[in-house]
Amino acid sequence: MAINPLQQPINYAVDVQSPFQAALGGIKIGAGLEELDVARQKRAMEMQQLQVAQAQQAQFKSGLNSFFAKPPEQRTFEELQPLLIGANKQQFDALKLVGEQMGAERLGSAKRFTSQVLLALEANPATAQTMLEERIAAETDPNQKRGFQTILDISKENPAKAAQFAESLGAGVFGKEWYEGVTTVRNERRTAAEAPVKLREATAKAIYEEQKAKFAPQKFGLEINLTESQIKQAEAAMRASDAAAKKSGADAERAEAEAKQMAMGVIPVDKRPEAEARFRQEYSNQTKGYQDTKAAYGKILSVSDPKTPDEEAPADLSLIFNFMKMQDPGSTVNTGEFANAQNAAGVPDRIRNIYNNLLTGARLNPTQRKAFRGQAENLFKAAGQQETIVRQGIGRIATGYGLNTNNIFYTATEVAPVAPVESVNVAGQTFNRPANFTDAQWSAYKQSVEAK
Repeated sequence: MAINPLQQPINYAVDVQSPFQAALGGIKIGAGLEELDVARQKRAMEMQQLQVAQAQQAQFKSGLNSFFAKPPEQRTFEELQPLLIGANKQQFDALKLVGEQMGAERLGSAKRFTSQVLLALEANPATAQTMLEERIAAETDPNQKRGFQTILDISKENPAKAAQFAESLGAGVFGKEWYEGVTTVRNERRTAAEAPVKLREATAKAIYEEQKAKFAPQKFGLEINLTESQIKQAEAAMRASDAAAKKSGADAERAEAEAKQMAMGVIPVDKRPEAEARFRQEYSNQTKGYQDTKAAYGKILSVSDPKTPDEEAPADLSLIFNFMKMQDPGSTVNTGEFANAQNAAGVPDRIRNIYNNLLTGARLNPTQRKAFRGQAENLFKAAGQQETIVRQGIGRIATGYGLNTNNIFYTATEVAPVAPVESVNVAGQTFNRPANFTDAQWSAYKQSVEAK
């Protein structure tokens, strides 16, 4: 059965032996596996034994690097286990013993928390760090505190290494069942992430086929009163344009130029404004969902980083409201109105509940705002892929008629919204806030230049 990384609650009162702490004195997997304790080995081994150990270390490091180079969902316990045993079988056996000595409740708590941290590190390191900070604050065992602090410190330096540390340690302590549960969750996440992209791509391709039929020379040509000769010329130009789209490099450029040459004069000059307007309206109709998503994403960028407590309430409401709009452009929820299954059918229950809680006075924390902003970016990118396919399809058909696509699209390419840049004006010169400035640094800078 899959491990639910969001399973609640976690009983912090349970005395759980930290799997991280158990391995801190052994294999430094998550920290990078850069070196063994050479000094200790020199005292315990002869030079020949040390050389053997160093060769094993290099082999282990190479094998582990190759293992973690694979996408997470493609990794298997059967590949990882021999690497861990080969690195230090005694330490690997000690890790297994940690899990075997836990009671059922303690073991379940440790498994859940380790999987939650691992999956959060892969999806949103800031969330993982918050989880670790809360666990550290609640933990009474000083050894466990040190163990959790170690993984937290690693995550701040290199979240990917921290994830590798947690994955390797979890596999060593909890075994195959735990690892396969994590893999199941990873696959579910990937499928969920790919679903909207695949749906939009399939929808866009279907739209293009509809457009080809709608603007086919034999149909569209008759609607704008082209002659039979002009219709045949358009058909030939479109066949050439479709062929050019399948080529690449210099061949594509040459074929596209030939297609455009064939299309010149298909539609008389006096009829082009009407034809271009028809294509422009088609583009607007077919990308309305994208334009709505883009507008909502732009609003999210403008409110996802409130600067004062007074700004938080309206900013959080706007953030989640527009996030729901991105998930369900057809949503009929009005600002300030509770969301339900009727007015926001395409929005998951969890998001509706968060929005409704905000209406009653709840607030998001900085980590949640950052997470929603990241998810909104993914939704916008998925919608953008559909817009690109629609744009290319309409552009190719319009080019087959010899039309100017600059008169069809609003911009040459779509431009993503950007977060507003905070700035100050000093003696007529504008200075933008650097991206790495904290609020305190930015405030100190403004005071130093006496900015108004």
